[in-house]
Parts: sequence; structure tokens; C-alpha cells
Amino acid sequence: MSAITGRAWAVVAAGILLALYWWMATSVSDGICTTSDEVAHLTAGYSYWTTDDYRLQPENGNLPQRAAALPVVLSNVRYPTLDQAAWRISDVWEMGFRWFYESGNDVASMLRDGRRVIALFGVAAGALVFAWGRRLFGDAGGVLAALLFAFCPTMLANGALVTSDMAATCLFLATVTAFWAMAHRLTPLRWALFALSLGLLCVAKFSAPLAAPMCAVLWAARVARGGDLEASWPLPPRLAGRLRAGAALAGASAAACLVAVAVIWASYGFRYAMFNPGLAARSRPLVGWESLEEPGGPAVSAVRLARAHQLLPEAYLYGFAHTYRFSRSRDGFLNGEYRSTGWVQYFPYTTAVKTPLALFALLGLSAAFAARAGLGRLAYEGAPLLALFAVYGAFALSSHLNIGHRHIMPVYPALLVAASGAACWLTRPTRWAGAAVGALAAWFAAESIWIRPHYLAYFNELVGPANAWRHVVDGSLDWGQDLPEVGRWLARNPQEGPVFISYFGSGDLAYYGIHATRVGDSGSDFRERRAPARLAGGLWIISVSQFQQAYTRARGPWDLEKEARYRQLLAHVLELARTGRALTHDEGVTLEDFQFARLCRFLRGRSPLAQLNYTLLVFRVTDAEVSHALYEPLDPP
Repeated sequence: MSAITGRAWAVVAAGILLALYWWMATSVSDGICTTSDEVAHLTAGYSYWTTDDYRLQPENGNLPQRAAALPVVLSNVRYPTLDQAAWRISDVWEMGFRWFYESGNDVASMLRDGRRVIALFGVAAGALVFAWGRRLFGDAGGVLAALLFAFCPTMLANGALVTSDMAATCLFLATVTAFWAMAHRLTPLRWALFALSLGLLCVAKFSAPLAAPMCAVLWAARVARGGDLEASWPLPPRLAGRLRAGAALAGASAAACLVAVAVIWASYGFRYAMFNPGLAARSRPLVGWESLEEPGGPAVSAVRLARAHQLLPEAYLYGFAHTYRFSRSRDGFLNGEYRSTGWVQYFPYTTAVKTPLALFALLGLSAAFAARAGLGRLAYEGAPLLALFAVYGAFALSSHLNIGHRHIMPVYPALLVAASGAACWLTRPTRWAGAAVGALAAWFAAESIWIRPHYLAYFNELVGPANAWRHVVDGSLDWGQDLPEVGRWLARNPQEGPVFISYFGSGDLAYYGIHATRVGDSGSDFRERRAPARLAGGLWIISVSQFQQAYTRARGPWDLEKEARYRQLLAHVLELARTGRALTHDEGVTLEDFQFARLCRFLRGRSPLAQLNYTLLVFRVTDAEVSHALYEPLDPP
């Protein structure tokens, strides 16, 4: 009876914690606008349901896009006409801008509905984390694991955004969990759960092939362990010996792969063509196949073979090729450095500074207990978590895609479960250790409560959110989410002079009632604008990603090479004025970016007037200071 009561309290406690997680993650939705990628994800998902066409954003997970868009499909929203250039060239960003900001829809409601669905993947991931903590460390371990998941800033920040990251985190964990269950008792139900998890993972994110080495490691561990494999129909009830057990698991895995292929085909309507034939007149993908196949190599050769024989839907192959092509080189920023091929230390660094320090202390207590109790059992029983952490971690270290901490999310369940082993001290006579566990768990939760609702801007005491922009930007901190705060701040602080803004994100100034001149951010602006903008004194509001020049044409710190290029641009402007000609739009954007970068160089020498939600810096600049920043010679080094 007591055992039943124990199981009940743990399940109830975990259920309350995961319900709290869902509320915490979703209840901040109305206070933030679209993060950079959400416009594309939701727009594409809506189009999949309503047009049976897969041209828009096929590189970011059919499953989370469809799931998030489903409640929006069922609501009364207006979608842009398909009789326009943006649809014909498959420009999801232009289509998304028109849908969100020019069609008269309730953007907050659309985002709220989509985010609530994505947060359910978070709840499912949290339930698996609870189950693993409980299996390895008992009821207390399970509840602690659920608490750590529920209050983890990274899980809260990304768990209710319309992206593919939480779905992938959930399904990677589900896949290795299901494989391990199948590896110890091969039944039709367990096999079906593995096959379904694998299939859903394949349509959640294109890092899904990493499940293959994870399962290979688990297969080897199971075979090396030996012992009979329990089974049920259509297999014999017991498979004796390593050879028979290994062969049965290999065969079951191969059959599961066939189911995964079927899931992929089902996700694209069992049609090879990416375009709906009835809507495809004069249409093309935004990036041509020839560009995607340019890098060459085994992955590209495999895609070409699959295309030639139509082994998988064209949209799926296109998405894989697109992901592969643009993950090989991507601009990134870390601690003052700028690279397009990434850093080995990027994800270890972001994990170190974006994870509450209490978690690392709990990991230490858990390791201390495991060392006393013996590691053999835990290492084997927790093999799926170790395989997930090791394989995905190794992949992340070698990745060139260093634009956001969210890309390391799939390893977090392993960290949280490992830390939950500290709960074992609660049942030991060493009272100080049990008290330390309680204090650390409270500290962990308090960190999350303290940063709310700015979960994406969470940084622990090693850096702190106010200084985080000096170290990382983009999806690790500034993903464009805080544009509404600009409108609220301006309402509280009315301005008489001009207002300038350089914004990194997919929100629209006009939609949020912000009247300002945009500068240096043409890549984020879908409205027509004059370039170069006329820079002058006034209030300047600058996204930290823009302030660090992470993605402008003057990318990187201002140096003598940029100064020489800038002087050439100014000379070109004077020559055009002398001959009565005007700058082309491209020349105007380039000049504007360089002028903005030189102004930012000047502003680095002063403290901002205000910092909005840790992601936007506010400065007041005079006309004389702008003139000095743009045209005075550089100070000698």
C-alpha cells in the first residue's frame, strides 16, 4: 500500500510541475512578438494544411510546423493571395510578413495558439525526464528531474516557440528510450513505439540521422551485456544468445526504418513533387537545386540518388539538402570573435553561462553519490541518456551552425536526469547533503522565477543578462522577441526629436505602433525604404545583435580595412553627386550599413541611456556627435 502511495505522490507532483511548466512557458506569449524564425515556421505550416504544397520553409521540420499551425487553420484567419511573386518564388519570409502584418489578423492570437501546441512537446519531454529520473533514482529522483525540467530557463525559453527545437528534443529522447525498451523486451507495442518515435523525429528536424549512431551504441551495449531477449508474437517467447538477440534487434530496427519512411511520405501527402501541380504554374524554389548541391560530398550524392529514384518526397530531400548546405558555413559571434565556421567551444560556453549554477552543483552531488553506490548499474540502465549526450554532443562540437544555444537542447534531458540523482542524498543519514539538495533545487527554481518573463535572456552569475550581449547574440539572447517593449518604453518616455532604430528580428514596427527611422537592418525589414537613411541626432534604439555587427554588410569590429572601404564609398557618393547620378539601392544599403557600423563604434565608448529587456540598447545622440562619428578621422590606435 505504501509503495502505491509513493508512486501516486510522485506522479501527482510531476503532473503539477509539468502543468506549471506549460503555463510558465506559454503565459509570456502575449508580451513578446515573433522570434526571428517563427514567422517562417507558422506560415509554412499553415500553407501545408491549406494548399497541399510544400514549397515554403521545408528545411525546418514538417511535424512542428503542421502541429503549431493546426489551431490557426481551425480559426478564422486570412491568408495572402497566392497570385503574387512571393508565392511563385517560394519566399516564405515575404509571404509570412504579409500574412502576419498586412492581412488584418490577430498576430498575438496566432502566436499564442501555435506556441501552446509546441509547449505540449515540452510537457511530453518533461514526462520522459521524470520517468528516467524515477527509474534511475526512485520517486524523489523523478520529482527532482521534473522540477529541474519545469524551471529550466532553456526549456522555458524555447519550449513554447514555434520552432522545431522542442519537438526534436522530445523525440530524440523518445526514440532512444523506445529503442532501449525494445532491446530488453521485443514486443509489437514496443517496436511500434520505437518506429513511430523514429518516424516523427525524421519529420521534426534534419538532425534525425544522429539517431542511427545513438541506437547503434545501444545495440552494441545490449548485445555485449548478453542474456536472453524476451519477445512475443511473432517471435519466440525467448531469444537465447547474443547472436539471436542482436539479429532480432537489427531486424526490428530495419523494419522500424521502413515505418519511418512511410511516416515521411505521409507527412508530404504521399506525393513526390514539392509543388502542388494545381498551384505550381511558373513556380520555383527560393534557392535552386544547383546551389544546394554545390558543396558536393557523400550527403549531396545521397540526395541526388534519392531524387533520381524518388525514394523520398522532393520537399524532404530539398529540406535536407538546404539544411546541409547552409549549416556548413554560417556567420556567428562569440566573445568578440566573428566566424562562419563556428567554434568547438561555442556550445560548451553557452551551456556553462546559460545553465543555472545550481544544476552543476546538483550534478556534483549526484556524481558523488554514484561513486559511492557504484557506477556499473547506472551506466548500463542510463545508457540511452549517455548515448544521446555523447553522440549529439560530439555532433554539436563539430557544428558550424553557432547561432543559438537552442541547438544544444537535446542534451539537456540527459543533464537534468543526471542531476536528479542528487535526490538520493535525501534518504541518507548525511543531513547536510540532503539540505544542500533542497537548497540547490530552490536556488534553481528561483533563478527561473527571477528572470521571468525574459527566459531567452537568462544567463547565470558568470555573465549575467545585462552583460550577455558582449558575449553572444542572436538566438542565445536577442532573437527579435522584444520589439513590443520598444513601443511600451516610448509610450512611457515620449520623444520630441527623431527616433532611429536598428532592429534584429521578424517583428514589424508599424504593427506595434513604433514610429522610427530604420537604419542598418535592411535584412530584417520587408517594407519599402530609402537607402541610405539620413542619420541624425536623436534617440537611437539598437538591438544588441545589430550593435555587435553580427550580420550587417560591415560585419565584425571596425578596423582599418573597413575604414578604407568606407572612405571609398564616400568618395563614390561625391563622384555620383558631381555627375548628377544616384546610388543604386544595393550601394545605398551598403553605405548605410557602414555608416551605422561607424556610429556603433563611436557609441561603444559610452554607457546606454537604457537597456530594454537585456536585448536593446538606447542612446541619445546629438547632431554633432553623429557628424563626428561618421566623418571625423579614426583615432590613432
